[in-house]
Amino acid sequence: MVLSKNPEVTIEIVTSLYYGPQRAARLVEMVQENLDVSEPTVYGVLLDLAERGFVEKVVRSRRNVSYKLTAKGKDLIQREHFDAIGDIMALIKSAKRKRELLIELLIEDIMEGLPDDWDTDERKAALRRSMDEEVSLLKRRMLMMSKAANPEGA
Repeated sequence: MVLSKNPEVTIEIVTSLYYGPQRAARLVEMVQENLDVSEPTVYGVLLDLAERGFVEKVVRSRRNVSYKLTAKGKDLIQREHFDAIGDIMALIKSAKRKRELLIELLIEDIMEGLPDDWDTDERKAALRRSMDEEVSLLKRRMLMMSKAANPEGA
């Protein structure tokens, strides 16, 4: 994918929209928080992505604006999905966002072997919550183990 002048912002937006539309205010706030960029920068990249046909701006009212990936945007991401994972992860600064993306990749892998009727948004959301909790527990256990193994470093 030919990225804009702000590849980190582009990647953050596209990966955030990959799993569903988001309200503009929340999307912009999240990108600003994760990358420490200005609001005009984020909106500039969104405008560029919309002009290139990768995202669509959905205006329901003046205060209710969302963005979603277009079929072209999803197709592009899916085609380059596995080749780009390493590059994308290297560009994403937020550890939380990296975890979210890795969990989504695991969910895709898990769902491949299940019957089609299991592939629902509700089940994916439950699996996502469960996996996030498990990762948090694993992280806490690893921290406790490292402190126990090295008590003077704690």
